[in-house]
This record gives sequence, structure tokens and C-alpha cells, in this order.
Amino acid sequence: MNPRKDRYSRLHELDDFHGEPMGVDISSLEGLPFGMQFSGATPDEEKESYGDRKIPSASTSDSSLQADNAEEPTKSVGVTVSEQRRTTIISTKGGFAAVDLSSLEGLGHLYPTSSERPNWRPFSMKNLYIIMLIVVSLTLAGVQEYLCQKSQRLEKQGSGLVRYNQVENMPVSEFFCWKYLPTIVMVSYGVLWQIAAYEIQRLEPYYQLSQPTGNTAAKSLNLDYVTIWSYFVPYKAFKYRHWLVFVCSIGTILATTAAPSLQNPSLISVKNPHCHGVKDCGGDFANILRIQPIWSRLMTACLILVAILSTIMLFMLQRKSGLLSDPRGIAGVASMATKSHILRDFDGMDESLHDDIHKKLRHRRYILYKSTIWQGEFTKQTEFDPPELRVENPNPNPQPIILRTYVLLAFIAFMVVCLPFIPAISYTSLNKITRTLPWLPVLLSTLIKQIWATLEFNVKMLEPFYTLSKGNAHPEQTLTLDYQGTPYGLLPCKALLNRHYLVALIGIGSILGDILTITFSSLSLASETPSSFYSSSILSTTIVSIMIFSAFIAFLRRRRPFMPRQPSTIASILAFIHQSRMLDDFVDTELYTHSQMQDMLIRKGKTYGLGWFRGRDNRPHCAIDQEPMLSRYRHGVSYIRAQAPWEENIGV
Repeated sequence: MNPRKDRYSRLHELDDFHGEPMGVDISSLEGLPFGMQFSGATPDEEKESYGDRKIPSASTSDSSLQADNAEEPTKSVGVTVSEQRRTTIISTKGGFAAVDLSSLEGLGHLYPTSSERPNWRPFSMKNLYIIMLIVVSLTLAGVQEYLCQKSQRLEKQGSGLVRYNQVENMPVSEFFCWKYLPTIVMVSYGVLWQIAAYEIQRLEPYYQLSQPTGNTAAKSLNLDYVTIWSYFVPYKAFKYRHWLVFVCSIGTILATTAAPSLQNPSLISVKNPHCHGVKDCGGDFANILRIQPIWSRLMTACLILVAILSTIMLFMLQRKSGLLSDPRGIAGVASMATKSHILRDFDGMDESLHDDIHKKLRHRRYILYKSTIWQGEFTKQTEFDPPELRVENPNPNPQPIILRTYVLLAFIAFMVVCLPFIPAISYTSLNKITRTLPWLPVLLSTLIKQIWATLEFNVKMLEPFYTLSKGNAHPEQTLTLDYQGTPYGLLPCKALLNRHYLVALIGIGSILGDILTITFSSLSLASETPSSFYSSSILSTTIVSIMIFSAFIAFLRRRRPFMPRQPSTIASILAFIHQSRMLDDFVDTELYTHSQMQDMLIRKGKTYGLGWFRGRDNRPHCAIDQEPMLSRYRHGVSYIRAQAPWEENIGV
């Protein structure tokens, strides 16, 4: 007999009881310490070992007290506390059905009874992928150091890696390996790191939930690493002591920003000191390509540091993820909330912002066990409570920061300023800037790419919810759709198939941002052939123009809020579905794969929306639910206040 199973079966029976709640104080039913719950002792032995704090069941009440209660019947709940024995005796009489509260002895929350945890992980988090990152990092560092030492040996002989008179006379293969191949390799290397970092950051909340005692809402349900700017992730991860995310984010910044910026100035072209001109070299070449030792050694050190961080990640990823399958989309979260009472914690939070959700959930721990999110124990104090005093904004903007008007317009303005900078350093005397600061163009292009990546993450995260906000949406394009797990380069194709043209446009811009890093690194007239110089200049100008156009389209289409908060956390999605009638379709689906979930929802033939619905409690809620919809969501205009003000604040 499993007492924990019996306990939760009783809780489900209480959940089905629809009478008015009884005023029963069960705060004294603290139960046994956690260590005794699994000590293997019999109930009588555990009560004896617990000292004076004994908690008898209702059936072991004092007979004299039961006689007194029989003489004076009452419809209220009687609670008698014995001061000598510190016992609590609960009895119920009246019109309500009798409920045996003895099943509530011990803990009132879930701790997993099995120490075995599942360990589903995407390929980019498996050992093979991380080992590949280590090997690539060390290989690149070794090649860079080899070229540096070879260049120094050749320099002592008055030579270099490549010798030439005019760039246009160089073989195409040598010119390509000099001007484009290193940047292509470093950009591809950064993309490999971004893929791993994204999956680690996306799945970190589920790992925190899968701990033996779960974790607080701030470190799990309300956690979001994906939609914030990548340079802020290390600070947040260090604050929450999520060391895997911290190590991974540092490695990603070094691989995507520092390494490409250091690589570009490490290759330099110098004049042959023995020549005074092309015709006065005595048969030797006028220009020599060498490795600059300082920049090269910095790059090598950066790559070795990245390899060390990869090795640390490899050991840290030996932990078990706690997942049985990929929790993709709204459906993946909904399937985890149908067997527990976690949705009760979200009552009255239909239009709440993240800070309000955190304020309500901050004293509760949550646990992921067998693909279901359970309520954990209450905590009296939390480490990351928001300040109690804050200025209330009557109409806050729920949009992600990058999609807010001033921020997105500032990013567009930054790219507009960079646009004339390209021909200026290409065709005017300002090209001295790229010769003096050869790392500057790569740094600017990398900065644009990183901000664009944040824009892409937010646009593709919001797309299923934007489709839901228009109503009558099919599940394969909303509930089971998750662009965030789409492999690099495939996003535009997948978005075009779903007719999500804005997502496709932003995805193309992300690929062009990587190409921009390559073309920006070649903006130097002294080391370019005329054809390659004009190609790099024109291509860079064209890419920046396309990105400006795409960002402006995103501003026009997504600047207005269409939902009360951004759905970037597990808690935000749960608050949208806590009273949804569609939850009945997700019962016993927590073990479904993504394709099984999608096929099941398609077979049901229902359509869905985001707006005001009549929930399972027969009250209006701002939610994601199956049609019909009472009203669409209008930011700043509450349907419940306009149509049913008597329902407001019920359940808060």
C-alpha cells in the first residue's frame, strides 16, 4: 500500500467536491520531518519517535470529547486543542459530507518516491556534441598557434606566409583562404556554440524543477534565459547559481564575439622592407602576409579558454535532465499540469504580469516528477523577492523589451547610422579606421547579429500566440508549434510553409547577419581585389538595408500588445490555461511525443484562440482555450470589467 498515492487520491476526491469550502484550520498538521517520511518505520513507531508532537487521526479522538460534541451538535467545524498533549482533534458535523482528514497526516506536498530520473536531452546537449566542441576549439587554437610560429620563423628569413605584388595577381584559392575562410570558420564555430547554449538555457527551468526537492518559482517556473540579451545571461545565471548556464553563456560570448573579433586583425599584410616599390624588389615580392603575434596569441588563449569551459560543461551535463521528452509548445506545458493541483496557484492571474505572478508564487516550491509539475513545500523566505514598494503602472507594456517602440526604433537607428559607414570606410579616406582598428568592423557586425538574435527569439516565440489572438486557430500552427527548437537555417523554410512570413523574414535576416560578419571583415581597399572589394561593399550595404527593412516591418506588425504578458516562462503559460476547458484533452498525454500530441489534437478537429473565454468554473477568463470565444483581447480594456464586473477579483 502506498500512503502517498492514497493521500493524493484523497486530494483528488476533495477536488471533485463542489460545496462551499469548510473553514478548517489544518495548519497544525505539520506531519513528520522529511527524513522520517522514508525511514521505513511503522506509523506507530514514527509517532513514538516524534516526541510530544503527536497528531492522531479523527478516529482516535478522546471519547469524552466525542460525547460532549454529541450532546451539543453544531453545523460549524469544531477544533479542540489539548494544551497538555498538544494534540489536535478535528470533527465535522452538519450538512457537509464527512471527510477523513487522517489521510492528510505528514507532508501536504509531493516529494518523489523514486530516485530515478529520466534523462531526455537534445542532441546539442549530448556528450558527443560537447566533445565535438572541445575538439574543434583545441584544433582551431592549435592551427592558430602553428601559423603564428611558422610566420615568425619565416619573418626571420625575411619572408611570410604569402608573398604577392598585387592582390589581383594572387591565386583565387590563396585569396579566399586569406580574406574569407577564417571568418567563415569562426562564424560557423560561433553558430555551433549558439545551438548548444540555446538548448541549455531553454531546458534549465525543467532541470531545476526535477531536483529531489524541486525549486522555487523564481528559479524554475518564472525563469527565462532565452529572450534576454545574451550578454546579460551570465549575470542572471550567476545570481541564481545556475552554473551550467553561466559557463555556457560565457563560452558562447567568447566564441561568437571575442574570437571572430580577434581573428580578423591577427592576419596582416606588410610591405617588404627590402623593396621600395613593385619594380624595385630585385625579383622579390612587394607585399608579405604575416601573423600578428599579439592578436594571434590572444585568439589562441580565447579558444583554449573556450575549450576549458566546454570540458566543464561536459562534466556538468552528466546530470539527468528530468525530462521524458521534449516539452515543446503550449501543449507540452499543458500536458504537465493535468494531474496535480498546480493550476490552483494561478487563480485570479489571467492578466497578471511576471512580477505579480512571482509575488504570488514566491513562497512555494515546485517539482517535476514523471512529466508532471507538482506543488512542493511552502517556504517562509525567498532569496529573490522583488521589492515590496514599487511604482504601479496603470497600463504597463507587456511586449518583450526588444519589441517595444523606443528600443526597436533605437536598434533601427543604429543600423541606419552603420549603413553610410560602409561606403564611407570603403571609398573615402576614412578607410584609415579599418587599418588602425581592424577589429572594429567585425565587432560592429557581431553586435548587430547578437541584437538581431534577440529580436528573432522574441518574434518566433510570440508567433503562435499572435495566431491565437486572431481566433479560430488550428492546433498544428499554435498549440504544438515551437519555432524556438527549430535548427539553425531551417527557420525560414518552416515559417514559409506555415505562412508566417514575418518569422521567415526575421529568420532570413539572422542568416544574413552571419554573412555580414564575413563581408564586414573585408572592407579594406589595400588588401582587396577590385572585384572582391566592390562585392564586399555592395553586399554589406544590401544586407544592412534588408535588415533595416525587416526590423521596420517587425515594428509595424508587433509594436502593439496583443496579450497581457509575454509567454516566455512556464508560469506565464500556466496562467493562460489554468481554467481552460481544453485541458480535458491533455489528460494522460504527459508521455506523448510531439507528433503524437499533434495528431491527437488534429483528430479532435477543434480550433483555439487567445482572448476571453468562459472557463471550467463558468466564469470569464483571459485565457488560451478552445472556441467559441467571448471576446478578443484588447490591451488596456478588460472584458470582465466591462461585461461582468461582479466576477472581478474572484479567486484572487
